[in-house]
Amino acid sequence: MVNYEISGMTCDHCKMTVEKTFKAIGKLATADVDSEIVSLHETLTGSEYKLVQEKLDEEGYTLGNAK
Repeated sequence: MVNYEISGMTCDHCKMTVEKTFKAIGKLATADVDSEIVSLHETLTGSEYKLVQEKLDEEGYTLGNAK
């Protein structure tokens, strides 16, 4: 399991939006609003990370580094 920091989530709607963004690129993700973490089963490639980061930024979220 790989965890990435994510900021900007405040509710379950935010959680669903973040998870749908990862699903759109074929990645199963579980977001946790309280810990500001999104967990995936595998590390994102550089291009996947950049794509997801840009999409999340458009929605008002900030994707951080892997933990």
